[in-house]
Amino acid sequence: MGHGLRHGIDAPRVLQSHRGDLVSEAVRALRQQVSAHRGPAAAVPGAGGPAAPQKLELSLIDEDEVAADIEVSRAIERIKSMAEFELRELQAFTSALVGDFNVSKDTNPFRPEAYVRALWQGAQTLPMSRGGQAALLHDAADALAKTLRQGYAAACSRLEDQGIEPAVYRTIVVSPATRGGPMHHETAAAQVDVSLQEIRDSLPMPLGGVPPLPSHAAGPRIDHQLIDLLSRLFDAIQSDRSLPPPCLALLLRLHPTALRLAVQDASMLDDYDHPVWRFMDRLAFCISTAHAIELERWLQFARQLVDHLVADGAADVARFQWALERITAYERHSFERALLVAQPEISSLQQTADPAEQTLDIETMDTVPAELLPDDATITPANAIQPVVLLPGEHLRAYLQGDWRLMQLLWTDRSGETWLLRDAATTRHWALRLRAVERLAAAQLALPVRPRSLVRTAADRMLRSMPPIAR
Repeated sequence: MGHGLRHGIDAPRVLQSHRGDLVSEAVRALRQQVSAHRGPAAAVPGAGGPAAPQKLELSLIDEDEVAADIEVSRAIERIKSMAEFELRELQAFTSALVGDFNVSKDTNPFRPEAYVRALWQGAQTLPMSRGGQAALLHDAADALAKTLRQGYAAACSRLEDQGIEPAVYRTIVVSPATRGGPMHHETAAAQVDVSLQEIRDSLPMPLGGVPPLPSHAAGPRIDHQLIDLLSRLFDAIQSDRSLPPPCLALLLRLHPTALRLAVQDASMLDDYDHPVWRFMDRLAFCISTAHAIELERWLQFARQLVDHLVADGAADVARFQWALERITAYERHSFERALLVAQPEISSLQQTADPAEQTLDIETMDTVPAELLPDDATITPANAIQPVVLLPGEHLRAYLQGDWRLMQLLWTDRSGETWLLRDAATTRHWALRLRAVERLAAAQLALPVRPRSLVRTAADRMLRSMPPIAR
C-alpha cells in the first residue's frame, strides 16, 4: 500500500472500514458484466457498462480521471501477461462448452477486463481521492493477477475432471474495435520503398514465357505480370482483418475497373497517391470510422459511388477523382450534422469555460505519481509532454473509463484547452481537458486515427513473401 500512503491516506484502515462496500459493489459490477457477455442484448462494443442513455451526456474529464484509466489498462495487461497460458487453456475449454471448436471468438465471460473493471467500481466506493483510488488499484494488480492465475488453472482442472475436452488451441484475432491495449491501435503506415511498377517487374513470367502475337493480330498485348500484381494486391486487401466486411465487398468490386485503368495509365503503378488508390483509402476510412447511427447511410452512399464507377466497364481517372470529391463533401456534411446535434453541449462549455480556470498546474494536482505509469511511457514534467495535434473533424482512439473508444473531435474552445468529442459507438459526447488527452497519449492510450494507404499496406505484405527486389 506504499502508493496509497504517498497520497496521504491510510489505505489498510480505509479498506478495513469499508471492505463490505468495496466487495459488494465489485461483485455487483462483475455479475453485470458477465450477464452482459452472455445475454442476447449485450452492450455495444466499446460502450462499456450499462447501455448508453438516449439523451446526450456531458462530463468534463481531467487528469485525475485519465490517471485511473491508465491504471485500469495497466492492471489488465499485467494479468494477461502473468496468466497468459492459463487464459489460453481456459479459452479452449469454454469454447468447447459452447460448441465453438475452432476457437473463433472469446467465450470466457470471466476475462481479466471484467475483474479489473469490477475492482475499480468497488474502489470508487472508498472515501479517497481519485488519485488514491487509482493508487489502490495499482497496488492490488499483482495480487489480483496471482489470484486469477490460480483461479483460471483451477477452473481448467475442474472442467477436465468433468470430462470436457478442450477445443483446438488457436490464437483469437479480435476486431480492432474491441481490442485492448495500445498495440492494437490503427496499423502504422507501411514503409514501402519500391513502386508497384518495380514489384510488377520482379514477378515471374508465365511458364514458357508469353508467346509473341502474330503481326496481323489486333489489340494490346496481355500483361500477365500486371494481372498477377493486381490480383495479389486485392487478395492482400481482402485479407486485411481491420476492414469491415461490407467495406471489403465494395473494394473488391473495384478490382476489374482498377485493372483496366492500370493497363491504360502507367502512372497508377508509379504513384501510391493515384486517385484510384486515394479513393479506396478514403472510402475504407470513412466506413471504418462512421458513427453507428450513420453507418448504413454511409454504406448506401458508398454503394452508389461504386455502382457509378463500375457501371459501364469504362476506366477513367476523372471518375475516381470525382468520386473522391464526393466523399469529401459527404464527410463535411456528416460533420456539420454532428455539430448541430452537439450545439447544446458546445453552448454549455462556452458559457462555463473560463480560460483562467483552465490553466492547470500539474505540480499541485492530486494525481497519480509518475511511478504508476507504464515503464516505457513514464510521465515527465509538464513541459516535456508532447502536444497532441488534432483538428475538428479528425478522429482519436482513446482508452476512457475502462474501454477503447473511437471518437471524433467536434469542437475546441479558443485556448484549445477543452475538447468536445463524439463517441462513434454511442450517442454520448465527451468533454476532455487537453492535458488529460496529452497524458493518455504519453501512456500510448490515445492515438490519432488517420487514413492509411491500403495498396501500400498490401504491397508491403506482398514484399514480405517475395525475394528481395534487386535495384
